[in-house]
Amino acid sequence: MLTVELVLVGVSFYLLWNIGANSSANALGAAVGSGILNFRQAVFITSLLSFLGAYLRGEAVMKTVGDKLVSGLSTEALIIVLLSSGLVITLATVKGLPLPATQGIVGSLLGVGLAFGASIDWKTFYLIVLAWVASPFISMLFSIFLYRYYSIFVRRIKSIKRLEILYKWMAIVSGSYIAFTLGTNDIANAVAPLVGAETFTPQEASIFGALCLSLGAYTLSYPIMHIIGKKMVELDPLSAFSAQMGAAFSISIANYFGFPVSSGQAVVGGIVGISLSTGERIKKKTVQHIALGWVVAPLFSMSLSYVLVKLLL
Repeated sequence: MLTVELVLVGVSFYLLWNIGANSSANALGAAVGSGILNFRQAVFITSLLSFLGAYLRGEAVMKTVGDKLVSGLSTEALIIVLLSSGLVITLATVKGLPLPATQGIVGSLLGVGLAFGASIDWKTFYLIVLAWVASPFISMLFSIFLYRYYSIFVRRIKSIKRLEILYKWMAIVSGSYIAFTLGTNDIANAVAPLVGAETFTPQEASIFGALCLSLGAYTLSYPIMHIIGKKMVELDPLSAFSAQMGAAFSISIANYFGFPVSSGQAVVGGIVGISLSTGERIKKKTVQHIALGWVVAPLFSMSLSYVLVKLLL
């Protein structure tokens, strides 16, 4: 492997480690916030299922981000893409902000593409943005439906012991599903430049991505988890299940068509849906704080990558 490719792999590790620290909380936050899973259990589930998601179903997103959106980029340019994305996510993690890694990576790709005058598929970009906008609303609708449907079912169970068992399995199932989509979406999105540069095959990139994400989740994900699971709205087990499943359905629909979306946006959309169903007052300042990251992420990463290209290449 050439030196420049080693640098590409190193920067990829940095980005994926940051995604593990920031975005893995989207799978962990609701379940841990409800008290059903502890931190270590949730990280283990996320690590295993995100690997399976990337390995089995991640190729569609890898193709969109790695080949279709911006074509003809050199390995050096891809290093700038990954580096600028990682720096933005690091800043967000330090500030305790659940910043969407997907927007950061796509924004960086656009910035580098514009700096080099590369061929940008604007139709694909507009479709990706449309998926970003639609994802939290679809998640919200799914979550409302699931909460109302399962509330009727749960109210019929009188045994506290049975309820506890049911809640535990609901948390495990929903956490596993959204962790799976973390692989099909976030890991696939992050390793797409590695596949596009032919440094790794999709399967090799999936293994590499899952290992890096797991390390990030174990080391730095807890502060973001606290924001998602506690600061925005208190979640009971049924709420956690409905929010996570609604988010996972939304992400799966986008990934089926090859579009990378923000798992964070989907989870927040699901939690907002739960607050509407229960009538519980949502903490607007926290939502506004998170939404600001959604807007800033692509713009800042695009600007940073553009400037880095002009300075370094």
